Amino acid sequence: MPDRGYAARREREGWGVYAVHTGEPVRVNGRVQTGLSREAATQLAASLKILAFIEDDTGDRRVIRRYSIH
Repeated sequence: MPDRGYAARREREGWGVYAVHTGEPVRVNGRVQTGLSREAATQLAASLKILAFIEDDTGDRRVIRRYSIH
C-alpha cells in the first residue's frame, strides 16, 4: 500500500499542501495548492488524509490522478 500522506508546509507567501512521499505540491482541479492560509492548508491536508484512508479501506477511488482531487 503506497504512503499517501499529506502535509501543510509554510512557504514564503502563505502555506502549501504537499504529498509527503514526493515533496510535490498537491493539485486540486488542476490548481497547485500553494499560497493558502494556514487554516485552509491544514484543513485540506486533513481532508486528503481522510479521503486516502477511505480509498484504502473501501477500494473506492476518489483521487482521479495522482496528486489531483476532482
